Amino acid sequence: MNCEYFADKGMKIEGNYWLVHPQTGEAWDEESVASFIAGYQPPHLSEDAIAARKDELVDEIKRAVYACLEAQQWRVTKAQERVQLAQLGGSEAEQAAAALQAELAKREALRQKSDEAEQQVADLTSIEALDAFSFTAEL
Repeated sequence: MNCEYFADKGMKIEGNYWLVHPQTGEAWDEESVASFIAGYQPPHLSEDAIAARKDELVDEIKRAVYACLEAQQWRVTKAQERVQLAQLGGSEAEQAAAALQAELAKREALRQKSDEAEQQVADLTSIEALDAFSFTAEL
């Protein structure tokens, strides 16, 4: 939305009419109308709105990564059990350790991807860019 001035109704700001200036409480005059309209920034485009949207995106990234890591935890557990079995039995220990290392490397790669995505979100400066951003967590 935006703001516009009506002589009989006052300043229309985001759908609400203000008979007086919302910050000063003084009646509108030509100068205050012009300066308010020139400096007006819709609330959804403010720095606070952008910061809040960044926080939401970072939270979404963290939840997606956590869900992916949690869903794949069974692979790590399985690989750890193979390492333990191989150590107890004395056979195929190197293969089991390599399988565990591969699973752990995939998880670390996802964590790195998450860190990079969070940095990308921090670098974005507009609501449009934040809304266009997407992240997929997968191993």
